[in-house]
Parts: sequence; structure tokens; C-alpha cells
Amino acid sequence: MRTVLLFAMVLVACQRTEEKKVITTGSGSAATTGSAGSAAPPKVEQIRPPLDLANPPIDAVKTSTGLVYKKLTSVADAPAPKRNDTVLITYTGWRQSTGETFYSNRSNGQPMPLQLANTAPGFTEALQFVRKGERAMLWLPPEIGYKGAPPAGTAPETLVYEVEIVDILPAPAVPEDVGKPPATAEKLKSGLLYRVVKPGTGKEKARTFDTVTFNYSAWDADGRMFDSTEMRKRPATVPPFRQTVVMEEILTSMTAGERRRFWIPSEKMTSAGKPLPGMPAGVLTYEIEMITIAKGTEPPPVPRDVKEPPADAQKTAKGVFYKVLKQGTGDTKPAPTDKVKVHYTGWTTDGRMFDSSVVKNEPSEFSLDGVIVGWTDGLSLMRAGDRYRFWIPDELAYKGAAGRPQGMLVFDIELLEVMPQRKPLTETGRVEVGGEPLKVETGVVPPDVAAPPADAKKSPKGVFYKILTSVPGAKRPTLADTITAHYTGWTTDGKEFDSSKKSGRPLVYPLTSLIKGWQDVFPLIGVGESARIWVPEELAYKGKSGPQGMLVFDIELLDTKGP
Repeated sequence: MRTVLLFAMVLVACQRTEEKKVITTGSGSAATTGSAGSAAPPKVEQIRPPLDLANPPIDAVKTSTGLVYKKLTSVADAPAPKRNDTVLITYTGWRQSTGETFYSNRSNGQPMPLQLANTAPGFTEALQFVRKGERAMLWLPPEIGYKGAPPAGTAPETLVYEVEIVDILPAPAVPEDVGKPPATAEKLKSGLLYRVVKPGTGKEKARTFDTVTFNYSAWDADGRMFDSTEMRKRPATVPPFRQTVVMEEILTSMTAGERRRFWIPSEKMTSAGKPLPGMPAGVLTYEIEMITIAKGTEPPPVPRDVKEPPADAQKTAKGVFYKVLKQGTGDTKPAPTDKVKVHYTGWTTDGRMFDSSVVKNEPSEFSLDGVIVGWTDGLSLMRAGDRYRFWIPDELAYKGAAGRPQGMLVFDIELLEVMPQRKPLTETGRVEVGGEPLKVETGVVPPDVAAPPADAKKSPKGVFYKILTSVPGAKRPTLADTITAHYTGWTTDGKEFDSSKKSGRPLVYPLTSLIKGWQDVFPLIGVGESARIWVPEELAYKGKSGPQGMLVFDIELLDTKGP
């Protein structure tokens, strides 16, 4: 399912690329969600608490926030975590009101990583009192026991935990001038303040179309670390033009080996004119270390007419403006179901490049029915060898789509090849390639294609799913990964509309470039596992080119690779 043009804008400040799932709430009732008080918690073994849940012992410590804790074992000389550290813990949680055990990881022998800076306030506070190797009981009132509001359908309540810190992963030290740039700070052209922490070893600065590999850590004005590739031990690798405007300027000001500290007003951290999700308020402090700079292929220059279509531009019936830059020698135009190979570069009307296959020196291949409407409309005019410039109105591009460029978009597209694809199955069970019918084995329609069965689970955003083949301990993808997967898709009336298995070629795509329903459910599936998923219309193609309504997919995750 080639659902969108290859556009995977990486938002550095909120990138999440953990190899392991890191729970970001101390009030988790379900290992699969890491959220407090789940409306439908998994059944777990009921464990008898070591102390009275309703009445903490008289010698328990109570803090000004309402936290109550009692150490069960003590290790006098062991280190205690700081608020930005990650701890590996084993823990069991009970509901004080009922005594129910809602979660425990003690029996599986696998401690849970917990980022103290991004968990419930009560957990952040409590675990700084517990040393490595110690066990403690914690009573967290609802005011400090949840990260945000309690889950929908649950009432706020006091949660009680028994925790043991198995290990501590120290965070980078908080800068002494966090949130307060010194008078000696230097300025970039935009006025952004910085200071050099470590000089670089390279001589040339990164260009916007180069591919850079870098580490970063970021703190709010109070010194709370809200993101860090250094903690994840997984640097970011991306061309600067795929970043926010601020981060693009930062990265193109640095040389290999250099480490700088930047002070960035949070209101400047935007994408497509909107604030990045999860950004703290106030002055943000970033430390960025450039590791390597790999030279990219220079893209085409910004078109002189990028601001608006020129007077001699033509217009399609749907409203896409276009201009022929070069005529090719091909004689076939692509059909809406065909696959094409193209080179392209895209700009917003202010001249900022946001995507380009030229930079990667690698043409893109996709089905015309899986991209934005403006592309499907415009490319249907072209023949192999043609190069066109398109001005695509917002409503035929990414209007309202989070993380996508907004407004009219301008593309230079060269059509390299048209690859006719099999049309959907006919009533006789035949498909056609280039107009010639072929006999193929018709796929079996799932018996539950009309609606999710009662035993289907539900993803955080509302995708129903059912694991068909399970692989315990299998690696799961993150949103930053590129997945390799086989799939077959049906509408709820049982009509098959797409399948990678018929061509024998699995899909290989960045997860962030696929429909929202896939982005939501694939991180729940491990390599080697297969699942059936029911994707609601609003998480699929609602209002876009593609099948409408709820869609059903059988998917098999073959591989996942990080950036």
C-alpha cells in the first residue's frame, strides 16, 4: 500500500526511536499501553501486598506532595537516581480501593525501563528516594499518580506500588546555564543563541541536502530532560532539510565532531506553522553533537515561479496547475492503478525544499492510487521521459495532515517509467495485466471481514487487531523505522483491493509515510508475527484517493530497520 508520496519529515525534538518500549507513566495498569488505570486491564496474577494497602505503616515517610513511601530493604552505599535518569525496575501495582493487582513484571524476570523525567510526578519524586538494589512501597494519590488525566472510563484513585530498582542509566548532566544563555553566547543569522562546547574536527559545514548523523539532549528551563538520543544510544541520521526550520539552521551551521549548546524559545519549534507536540514551554536548551556528514546530491534550484503558477501554466479539471519542462519519448500514460518510477523535488511556496528523491540519488516507486490526489491527477497527464512542474492546491495535497507541509505545494517531477499493475479481482476471479486476463488463485476472504470480532484488541488510536501468528520476544518497530511487510487488504464487503503477495514483492517503506492506522498498529506487532487489523475510515483514506470506509488487512511483518 503505497499510501503517500515519500515524505517522512523527522521532527528531531520529539523523535522516539527506542529499541525497547520505555514506559512513560508510573501508573501503568497494562504492559502494552503503559497507561494508568486502563479501562480493560489485562488479567494478571493476583499478588498479596507485603503491607496494608489502605493504611501505610506509622513510620512511612510522607512528603509535601502527598507521596507516601516506606523502604522494605536498604542499601546504604548504593547510588540513587536523579530526575532525568532512566531506571530499570521490577514492580507490582495495586488499586487501593479494591486491592486488585493490576500489573506486575516480577514473574517474567525482565525489568522495565522507566524514564523518570517523563513519568507520573509521583514516580519521578519517589524513585529519587530509592537506591539501586532497594525495595520500597509507594502510595501515590491521584494528584501525582497519573501522567495527565486518568484514562477514559476510569475514576481517579490512589495506586500503590512495590518497586525495586535493578539498575540506573545516568542521563547527561544538566548544563549549568540551562534556560539562561550567558552574555558570551554567539548568534546564528536568525538570532538563535549558542556556544561551542567542543570544537569540531571537520572543516566543512553540513549542507541542507547532506545526510548528517548527530546526537542531542534537550532540557526545559527547569532542567527536566524531555528528549535525548544519547540516552537511547541511537543517533539521529537525516538530511537537515527534513527538520524544522530551526533545526535545519542549527545542523547546517556545524562541522563534524563539533558539539554546541543552543537556547531555543519553544515557540520557534514548529512544523508547518504548528507547535511540535509535547514541546515544553519557555526557553529550551539543546546540546547537539555532529558525528558525521555524508555528502548528498545537490537538488534542483528553487523554481523562480515557486510562489504561484505563472500565467502560461495549464490547469487540470481538479485544479492542479502544471507546466511542461521537458517532453519525453514514451507513448503510454499511467492508469490510476499503475505503479510509476519517478524523480521529484518538492517545495513550499516560500521556496523551502521539504522532500526530494534527487538528494538520495534514488528514484521513488509507488502506485498512483496510493499518493496525494494532486499527484494522481497530475501524473496521469505524463508519459515516460516527461518532466513537469506542478502547483498543487492545499486541498489536493496534505491539508490538515499533521506533520505534513501545508498550503500549495510545488513539485518538479520526471516520470522515468510506467509499470502497469494488476487490476483488482474481477467477479470471475481473474485479474488483468496490461489488458490481458490471467488466471490466479483468488485469496480467501476472512470470515470476520465485516466487523472486528469480540476478541479483537484495540490500539491507542482505535485500530482493532488480532494477532494470528505470535513470536514471543520479537523485535517491534518504532515510528522512525522502515518496515518490510506483506499484506492483503479488503473492504468490509469482502472485496480485495490490494495485495503485495500477488506480486511477490513485499512493501518496504518508512512507517511514518503510511496511513495513520498502520502507524498506530505496527509498533504492536513483532518481526515474524502476522495479524488481522480493522482500520477505521478516519485512520485510512477518508476524503483521499483510495478505498473508503473501514478497511481490513492481513499483515505480516518481515523486518524492521531504524534510520
